[in-house]
Amino acid sequence: MKALLLILVIALGITPLTLMGSTTSSSHYGVYNDMTIYNITGFPNGVDPAYYSEEPFFIKSNVTPIIVNVAQNMVFNNTGIIPKVVTLYIPPGNYSMILLNISIKEYGGAQFDRPVYIFANGIPIFWGSTQEIRNSTAQTDVTMFENLLQGNVTFQLVLATYYAKSVGIVGLYSMNVTLLLYPGNKPAGLPNYFIPLFMNSLNYSRVVLNPLNDQVTQSVVMPNGTFRSVLLLYYEGGGLDEFWYTNIPATRNILVYYNSLLAGVVNPYPIIYTGGINLFWWRPVTSINTLAFETPQYIELTPLLATSTKPNITVTVSNLLASAQELGSTALSWTISGVLMLWVNNSNPLISSKLISADARYVDSQPIFTGLSGSTYYQQGEYYSINYTSILKFENGQEFATTYEEGKVTAYQSFNPSFIYQQAILDQQFKEISLIKGLHNAELILEGTFPINLQLTSFVVPITNPNIIPYNASYLQNGTLSLGLFYKFGYVYDNYNLTIQISENSNAIGGFSGILEIINKYGGAVLVSITSNYAQTQKSLNAIYLVNGKGFEENFYALGVQNSTNNTAGYLVKYEINYEYI
Repeated sequence: MKALLLILVIALGITPLTLMGSTTSSSHYGVYNDMTIYNITGFPNGVDPAYYSEEPFFIKSNVTPIIVNVAQNMVFNNTGIIPKVVTLYIPPGNYSMILLNISIKEYGGAQFDRPVYIFANGIPIFWGSTQEIRNSTAQTDVTMFENLLQGNVTFQLVLATYYAKSVGIVGLYSMNVTLLLYPGNKPAGLPNYFIPLFMNSLNYSRVVLNPLNDQVTQSVVMPNGTFRSVLLLYYEGGGLDEFWYTNIPATRNILVYYNSLLAGVVNPYPIIYTGGINLFWWRPVTSINTLAFETPQYIELTPLLATSTKPNITVTVSNLLASAQELGSTALSWTISGVLMLWVNNSNPLISSKLISADARYVDSQPIFTGLSGSTYYQQGEYYSINYTSILKFENGQEFATTYEEGKVTAYQSFNPSFIYQQAILDQQFKEISLIKGLHNAELILEGTFPINLQLTSFVVPITNPNIIPYNASYLQNGTLSLGLFYKFGYVYDNYNLTIQISENSNAIGGFSGILEIINKYGGAVLVSITSNYAQTQKSLNAIYLVNGKGFEENFYALGVQNSTNNTAGYLVKYEINYEYI
């Protein structure tokens, strides 16, 4: 995760260009390819609390769980993406809920923030990242995978750790993973057949897309008794696309095709890792969805069963090639993982089907530029709507299936070379409604809004030769960040009704200065010394979790402050978490 935010730069021997007027030529963007924001690691001072950072959304239950230890103090040291493999027996029983807890500690030296993936029989059930320093804990709901997590299950645990010994990146991570099984009535309508997508040579679901290879296709064969199909994707921007919302074009949608039909769109959340933009903003309060990706976007594919039960599933990321052309580099990447979740009744095969209606639209305005008084302004918008309806006739009964999805993305940026300033604003809004009636009555509702507003001023002046990596540079940065999340998930199947609603906000302000050692062309850097440091980060959350109308409401607030060049771990000024059972 060593990428950069692309803004204008003052560097030794380089004079920023003045951008004026409106243009559409590729040369317009060349100045943005210099780096002034880095993914930084360093050596913190201070005393460890029990858990230094945590995701605030923790699901509560008054039922005592059965605990299954998947991993205890499992060490990751320069392991890359090679998994640690554990095969466990999960005790039989009916469980009303299954949670997965991941707790990680860094020790023995500096490390960068690293991606964390957990797979069950090659199928992704958790994606997140590490806290770059100290320790962290996160939790995710894996009840949807209850029919997978039965009997002997092989878990593949990946913590993509790499060493750079020449610059002191030799830290280790220790991971604990626990399954919490809550006895009770098993939720109705859980998928009972899983097809992992994009399996790699290490036998788990993972593929990396880039501008020269920006799509992947897999042929799947569904059992003839399949009466429902839903796709779940995980994602991660990397390289020069870690902070994709600051590139041009700034929009990234993950498009899913079912044969030649646009089946769905995933709007990626602007996840900021704990070394990203300003590493001190995230000590100890992390950004939203950083330690665990808690807002899954499901794509209902059931109406498209009428077109084929042996489709090609294609996934592509928008604007990868366009951004590469403007940046003059192909070092942009997206890591994708996925699973096709099926509901199958082998004794009731599909005998005929009909697609009643089909409509899919995707519109992209392309970048629009204006210039005024030495500043440059970029705007772009995207809109999509998708609607499919079908009738599926089985040997014993039939079902009516329909899905509607729509969304829009707006991007805005302003640059001022005179002040080495950039503002980047991105807003994503989407909703999906699917309905199935007949053999079973089911409903899926998804709604989300993902806004981000970033303003930065920063300077970098190389001290040693910047053409020879690693090199040292004096660095100064100051800025503000406002990041939000609204997410609503509703799942109904016969008499089972699950509702999740999350409203979360993170606001950061402040800056720092010092000397960096830049260790690669993607913006990875080590903090050699620090001369000034101030940051204040607030994070709040309101969440509602209901099963058949009963559950809890959570309210969370944390305020973290940095005001020292000695204790760079920062501290919590305020921490509040309250639950009210409904």
